[in-house]
Amino acid sequence: MFGWPRNSLTFAVVLALLLGLLLPTTAVLLYDSQKTRATAMEELKRDLSRATEVMALSLAEPVWQVSPDLADPMVKAQMDDPRFVSVQVVEPASSAPFLSQQRAGDSTDDDLVLSQTRPIQRDGREIAKLTVHMSAAPLLEAKRAEVWRTVWRSGLTLTLSLVLMLWVLQRYVLRPMTELTGAAEALAAGRLEQPLHVGGADEIARVGVAMERMRQALLSAFEALRQHNLNLEEMVAQRTAELTASNAELSEALQTLQKAQRELVESEKLASLGRLVAGVAHELNTPLGNALTVVSALEDRYRQLEALLGGGVQLRRSTLEDLARDTRRGQDILQRNVQKAADLVRDFKQVAIDQTADLRRDFDLGKVVDDVLVMVEPSFKHTPFVIDTDLCRGLAMNSYPGALGQVLTNLLMNALLHGFEGLAQGRVRVHCARLSDTEAELSVIDDGRGMDESVRRRIFDPFFTTKLGTGGSGLGMHIVHSIVTNVLGGQIEVRSAPGQGTQMLMRLPLVAPQRTGG
Repeated sequence: MFGWPRNSLTFAVVLALLLGLLLPTTAVLLYDSQKTRATAMEELKRDLSRATEVMALSLAEPVWQVSPDLADPMVKAQMDDPRFVSVQVVEPASSAPFLSQQRAGDSTDDDLVLSQTRPIQRDGREIAKLTVHMSAAPLLEAKRAEVWRTVWRSGLTLTLSLVLMLWVLQRYVLRPMTELTGAAEALAAGRLEQPLHVGGADEIARVGVAMERMRQALLSAFEALRQHNLNLEEMVAQRTAELTASNAELSEALQTLQKAQRELVESEKLASLGRLVAGVAHELNTPLGNALTVVSALEDRYRQLEALLGGGVQLRRSTLEDLARDTRRGQDILQRNVQKAADLVRDFKQVAIDQTADLRRDFDLGKVVDDVLVMVEPSFKHTPFVIDTDLCRGLAMNSYPGALGQVLTNLLMNALLHGFEGLAQGRVRVHCARLSDTEAELSVIDDGRGMDESVRRRIFDPFFTTKLGTGGSGLGMHIVHSIVTNVLGGQIEVRSAPGQGTQMLMRLPLVAPQRTGG
């Protein structure tokens, strides 16, 4: 606009002035135009009603006397008013109008024309009808001319205001701003030798003083930087030597840490198997103890039989039947307890072989979960906490049951040691189901204490534990995550909130990926 760039301050000021003055003025003019039109129509309606009533009374006598010449001057007197468009008098019994006058060459907008019809009465009897049309166009034309005069006055005022404002703006704002811009560009280009002088004491002058101080500060800083660069190479060489030594120490410490981590992981695996051994040994005590008691009782009865046979005492049938009945009952008890012990040993042997040998084989997921629960349930046996199962039978997998058993063992023991700590009762639910033709879901859900977001985010970090200093190594859940993702080829997700328990959700492929060496 007027040759000014659109991103210049002058353009912005001129545009603001134009919008600030033109838009309100235009809005006011439009509002006044609509208001004037409405007012003119209201006045026209009132005048039309009054004029029609007066003319109906005035024309009663000429119409009664059938004298159009007498009525014509009355109508022409009204037609002198430019608002009147037409006047027509029609007798009921006549097809031709009694009197009709219309303004010649009238092309008034129909929206501005109002009409009214009133009966002309004589002695209470209607003798004719008077129809009058009036238009508000003459009044609106006068108002429109006044509006245009107002527009011209506003335009001249706006032009004069713009000229004066631009002169003031150019002298007190734009010229100092141009000087400041040039100084800023010189500073950006690195030309610091030219001082900056801006006259005056206004805000722009204070900005100029601040920029001059910044120029001097930059000169001082560059001088100090040049002095500092003289010793930079020596400092870099010294720091490089220190960093090299530190890196060597860190590499050695990292190797030591990795070795310790591997040893701790192996120790954790063996500790998991040791907990299974302790649990199975505790479970074997009951059936083996019962079997030993039965064997001792049978041995006593056989001694009694030998004493009866060797003592020359007559052996009664009832005594022999009692012995046979006790023998049969003892054999039944002995068989059940020995069979239970054998089942425990078989399950433990399978789990132990799986966990130590890391064998891949075909198995039923529900059966492997049952075998692991047999090993873990002794730890829950004398506690108020219960394990519930919801297992899908016949869910065949080709994977690593030992690794899966270790994951399940760690999750259940975590629920017992951490999830139910300080609680009087609780339940753990182990659930497995088929998700698709290629995936299965295994979940361990407890209603224990839960954990906050800070613990949940770090639960799989190595050496992170909430039992620091009380025996927790912080590797249990790290091993779980490593086995699920690296060995079983699945995913594990933790959902928990304080007081709402914990959900460990695992998605496992039915066929585990092939493991590479190492």
